[in-house]
Amino acid sequence: MAVARRAAVFLPLALATLGLVGCEAAQGSAVAAEGEGDFDIVVLPDTQYYTANHPEILRAQTDWIIRARARDNIALVADEGDIVDADEPAQWERAAGSLRRLDGLVPYVLSAGNHDYQRTGSLISRETLMSSYFPVQDFEPYAWFKGTFEMARIENSFAIVPAPGGPWLIMSLEFGPRDVVLAWANTVIKQHASLPVILVTHAYLYSDGTRYDHRKRPDQLWNPHVYLDDRVPGAVNDGEEIWQKLVAGNSNVRFVLCGHDLEDGTGHLTSVRPDGTIVHQILANYQMNNLGGGGYLRIMRFHPNERRVDIRTYSPFTDRYRTDAENQFSLSY
Repeated sequence: MAVARRAAVFLPLALATLGLVGCEAAQGSAVAAEGEGDFDIVVLPDTQYYTANHPEILRAQTDWIIRARARDNIALVADEGDIVDADEPAQWERAAGSLRRLDGLVPYVLSAGNHDYQRTGSLISRETLMSSYFPVQDFEPYAWFKGTFEMARIENSFAIVPAPGGPWLIMSLEFGPRDVVLAWANTVIKQHASLPVILVTHAYLYSDGTRYDHRKRPDQLWNPHVYLDDRVPGAVNDGEEIWQKLVAGNSNVRFVLCGHDLEDGTGHLTSVRPDGTIVHQILANYQMNNLGGGGYLRIMRFHPNERRVDIRTYSPFTDRYRTDAENQFSLSY
């Protein structure tokens, strides 16, 4: 059973002491860690227009992460895909020039979006320069990096990151993942059944708080089945198919993070699995804002002792927060 939750049920954060009013408010810096047992996960929504036209914005994001990593106890950076706007060397060089500054400082996972692949006519292929600029072997020395689906390709990977309260398994999957990829992910997740899981994939949730579903929702724009050749069964899976084949059967998957849908840029769905466990599925994509997104990223502040995560939306480029209910809320897990 799936229960859609929109802005009305989001629990706004108590930031009154900072004097925040309205959708956006200027800030001096991100709020420092308020508890010794707390930690952050920083989520980077679609950065494609930064690498195409505004590389200084992606640099501002990674600069801020590096400065804040110790103060805010940043355990992970999760990239939601569409790292570049086109699969070409110049854009990948800009992306790597910023993101690889995190190497050895903060664990990070990359998710491939539709723009990260080569285009062949009206469709995209599974070919990409992504692994040329983020080679698997460069991640292998890090203890948190645990492997990939294909030996020399980074777009399907998993990590186990240490954090207060215990480690988390992070699973990053390709755009419209194939059946064989979902089967691999299912095996990995079940092998680590004692660990809570965060799944990151580019296209999963639509901005109306429903999963992408090409069979029942032809009105949804930008379904993965539109981009990839799906004539072979199992060659492409959208959000509903990922739910049925992977998420619904694994009770330790606590969160699914995605980007892609740009109509409203935000969305949230809390679903109840047959065994009664819940999973929060969260969409963030700001690419249609000024300057290709304005530098907004998501800060997920975890409070393990309270089993709560506070989600804030902040731009290190403009030093502003978005404080409306779709961009600032709390969830229990």
